[in-house]
Amino acid sequence: MAVSKKLQTLIEQDNQYLFQNYGTRLPACFIKGKGSELFDQDGKRYIDFFAGIAVNSLGYNHPALNSALHKQIDAIMHSSNWFFNKQQIEAAQLLSETSFPGKTLFTNSGTEANEAAIKLARKYGISQSNDKYHIISFTNSFHGRTFGAMSATAQEKIRSGFGPIVPGFIYVPFNDVTQFKKTLEANKGKICAVITELVQGEGGITVADSYFIQEINSLCKENNILLIIDEVQTGIARTGKMFAYQHYDIQPDIISLAKGLGGGVPIGAIHAQNFLVEFFPKGTHGTTFGGNHLAAAAAKTVLEHCKKESLLNNVNTMGKLIVEKLSIMKKKYPTLIIDVRGIGLHIGIELSMAGQPIVVEALKKGLIINCTAEKVIRIMPPLTINKKLVNEGLSILDSIFAGVTA
Repeated sequence: MAVSKKLQTLIEQDNQYLFQNYGTRLPACFIKGKGSELFDQDGKRYIDFFAGIAVNSLGYNHPALNSALHKQIDAIMHSSNWFFNKQQIEAAQLLSETSFPGKTLFTNSGTEANEAAIKLARKYGISQSNDKYHIISFTNSFHGRTFGAMSATAQEKIRSGFGPIVPGFIYVPFNDVTQFKKTLEANKGKICAVITELVQGEGGITVADSYFIQEINSLCKENNILLIIDEVQTGIARTGKMFAYQHYDIQPDIISLAKGLGGGVPIGAIHAQNFLVEFFPKGTHGTTFGGNHLAAAAAKTVLEHCKKESLLNNVNTMGKLIVEKLSIMKKKYPTLIIDVRGIGLHIGIELSMAGQPIVVEALKKGLIINCTAEKVIRIMPPLTINKKLVNEGLSILDSIFAGVTA
C-alpha cells in the first residue's frame, strides 16, 4: 500500500522512538474524527467499524462528551484519591443504577480492573481458607496483559516467554458445562472465583451459551464462589443492553469495565456486590490516577447517554441490520464466510482464510475493521453509528469479498 510523504515521515519516527510491540501498524494516522467517521494525515475519510477497539462508544467529537471534558479541564483534572471526588461519586452512582446496587473502584484500564477483581476474589477466598485462592477461567479468553490478568488468560500465546505466571488459575473449555462441573468437583473447597467473558472478543467473537452461564452462576452460588464477569469489551451498551450479563438472567458478584466507559478517555473499574467492600480495607489496593476528575467526568457523561433507550435501540437496530446483511453475504460467498455471530454491535465474521489482508484492503477503500483469532473480522463501530454509514461500510466490505472470491 503506497504511503504519502507525511505518513512515511511518521513511520520512520515511530520506528526510531517507539517499541515495535504492535508489529507493523496499519498505514494511517488519524488526526480528526466526527461521529463514526475518521480523517487521516492526508485528509482521507474513513468509516469506522472498530471504534478504537470498542472504546469510542459515542463516536468522535460528541458534543456532550466534548463539553463535559472541556468544562472539567477548565476546573480540575486530578487531585488524587486521598480526597473526595464528586465526579467519581456520580459515575459510581450511575453504575449502581444501571447494573446492580454495589460499590465501585476505579482503575486506569481493563487489565487493571481485572487485576483488582482477581485480588478482591483471592482476599475473599483466603479469608475462609488458605487453600481457597484458585480461579477458573476459560479457553480462548482474554483478560489483559499484566501478570495476574495474563495468568487468567487461557491463551498460551499471550503468556509465552515471560517465565512463571501467577499460580492458582485453572483453565476449562468454554461453553463446556460437563468439564466445568468435573473441575469444580476435583478442586472442592479450593475455588474462590470464576472469571469469564460473555462474548470472547480476542477469542473470535464467541458467544457464551445461556445454559452454560446460568449453570456456572448456580454452581457458584451453591459453592460460595464469586462470579466475575469481564465486561471490559462488552459493557456500556455494546451488546444492546447496558451490560452483557443482563442478557443471561444472572447476578454476578463483580463486573470489570473499561474501554467504552470513558468514550476515549482512559478509565477502568470494578463494580462489586456490597458485601465485598470489607475485603478491600485501607491499604489493600489503590491507584494514583484511577478515576481522576477528568476520567470520571467522561465516564459519567458516557453512562448518562448510553443508558438512554434511544441509544440502546440504535445499537440493537444497527446490529440487527449488520447481521442481516452479512447473512446475505454469507449465502453469496459460501466458500469465504463460515459464520456470522455476535450480540448488538459486537459482531464477528469467521472466514475460511486469514482476515488481515481483508483488513488492509478495507483500509485502502476507506473502511476500518479489525481481525481477531486470525480468521475473524471484528465489527464494533461507535454505538451512535447511523444506517447510512452502516450501509456504506457494508457495501465496501461486500466489494472486497467479491474481489477475494472472484
